[in-house]
Amino acid sequence: MLKQTLALVLCIATATAGCASASGGHVPATAPTVTDTTTMADYVQRLPAGSRVRVDRTSGHSVKGTLMRASAQTITVQANTRVPEAPLEIPLGEVTRVALEHGTSTAKAVGIGVAVGVGTFFGILAILAASFND
Repeated sequence: MLKQTLALVLCIATATAGCASASGGHVPATAPTVTDTTTMADYVQRLPAGSRVRVDRTSGHSVKGTLMRASAQTITVQANTRVPEAPLEIPLGEVTRVALEHGTSTAKAVGIGVAVGVGTFFGILAILAASFND
């Protein structure tokens, strides 16, 4: 009887452990911070044209794209969209953060695919060898 009760308690505890965080508890967003535009302009002007960036704006929206041009007052970003759009010119007063985006190179993706394929092939061979030895 004790083992059954203990097993039932452990099953219930395991099943309900993540329920509190899964209830959709929402952390309120903080207000956008005010940035020093001269510091931001200095940083953005040092980035090379053609860099993949993410620009967070004071409105809460962000733009992912390619940095085209940067000046002391504005930055110009070509947004990554399915349908081509004109480059966006964003005043630095509306920018809260500019972050470089790092994507996966094609060579790295091909290497990962080949490694997975080779690993799968040798895994299947090991399973076949184990089944024929019985």
